[in-house]
Amino acid sequence: MAAVTGKGAKVKVTSATYSTAAAEAFTSISPTTDRTEFRITDGTKRHWARITSTGGPLPPLMLVNSTAHVGDFDVNYVQGKVTFDPALTTADVVTGTVYWHTASFLPWTRSFTMDVNTDMLDVTAFSTTTGVVQWRSFVGGLSGATIDLGRIVDTPTTSTPMWFDRLNTDQDILVELHMASTYKFEGWARVEGDSWGASVDALQTEDITLTVDGPLYYATTE
Repeated sequence: MAAVTGKGAKVKVTSATYSTAAAEAFTSISPTTDRTEFRITDGTKRHWARITSTGGPLPPLMLVNSTAHVGDFDVNYVQGKVTFDPALTTADVVTGTVYWHTASFLPWTRSFTMDVNTDMLDVTAFSTTTGVVQWRSFVGGLSGATIDLGRIVDTPTTSTPMWFDRLNTDQDILVELHMASTYKFEGWARVEGDSWGASVDALQTEDITLTVDGPLYYATTE
C-alpha cells in the first residue's frame, strides 16, 4: 500500500448557471435484473440543478418507454441518479429531461480540508434494574460537513470575485474534492465565509469556508 501525497489533489466546482437537456439516456446501475437505480449516461451532465419549487427542488422529468413516469422515484442531484419504486423491467428504456451544471477544476487552489460530523444525542436513562447507570448511551443524530479551501488570489474574470458573489447572492455550489486520481468526495454546499489576506512580501490569499447542504457522497472519479 502506497502513501498518497497532497500534490495529487484537485478541486472541481460547478457553474452558477444551469443548462437544460432533453431526451437524455439513462443507464441501469442496479446489481440485479430488479432494476431500481439509474444514472444519466452522459457523465458531463451528472450534476443537477436544485431548482426550487413549492415543497422543494424541481425533479427531472423522467420518461419510461417515452411516456412520462408518474410513479415514485428518488433523485440524487449530486451524482445524476434516480431510484424508482417499484422497480422497472429489463425491457424498460429510461430517458429524461435534466437541468445540469457544468463542472470544471478550480485554478489557483492549493489546499483544502473537510470535517464531517454526526451529532451524538445522549439517551442515557435511569436503570430499570437494581443496578445503577455508569456509562452514557448515545444515538446518532443529524450529520453535516464543512469544507475549507485555500487559494491564491488571481485576477477575476468579472467585476465581482466568484466566492464573494456566491456568498452575497446566497447561491449554492457543488464541490468535488479529488483526494487522488481514483476517488473523490462531492456534495452541494453554501458559502459560509470568504476571507482575504494581503502582505507586502507575500502572495495575496483567499480562504473560503463552505457548509455542505445535503448529502455528501464518496465515489470513484469518472
